[in-house]
Amino acid sequence: MANTYSFDEQLIMSNGDIVSNDVSSILLQYIPGALSVIKSSPENDRQGVDYWVEMNTARHLAVDVKVRQDDWLSTHPKEDDIALESWSVVEKNIVGWTRDTHKRCDYILWVWKSTGRFCLIPFPMLCHVFINKWQDWSKKYKTRKQFTPSSDGGYHSECIFVNRQELWLEILGYYAGKGIANK
Repeated sequence: MANTYSFDEQLIMSNGDIVSNDVSSILLQYIPGALSVIKSSPENDRQGVDYWVEMNTARHLAVDVKVRQDDWLSTHPKEDDIALESWSVVEKNIVGWTRDTHKRCDYILWVWKSTGRFCLIPFPMLCHVFINKWQDWSKKYKTRKQFTPSSDGGYHSECIFVNRQELWLEILGYYAGKGIANK
């Protein structure tokens, strides 16, 4: 059974003042050289860029923010997972943002509103690891579909809830060099 969420409802939640302040604070503190954080325009937001981080190098980093109201970990301490989208539109076989090599994004930031917990991951690393592991992970971890109603009837997207520690170990194993994490 799929959960039903409208894109606009999710957008309103992720654009709230409290979330924007939390996002700015996190990005300024954890991205070295960050000077300011700017909410993206609606056009950029539709492309998956929620915020721009102005750097001291005159460059801007693109950040996609995934806001969750409730922190599942607070009531399920053995299930520290992150929702990674395998399919954006299941009915049309459109890959999810986590497997989209054309996505204009430097970082993904998850923020859990109920606890203030967050996770910041460089997108190219996440994308590469997920492309290689998503099919294995879809057999190992929970998958859920979400229905988004629209004027043409709507569509389903699908996420895999990957253990956060395993995700980081896979990233480390691939990017830290031979023999560091993958044995």
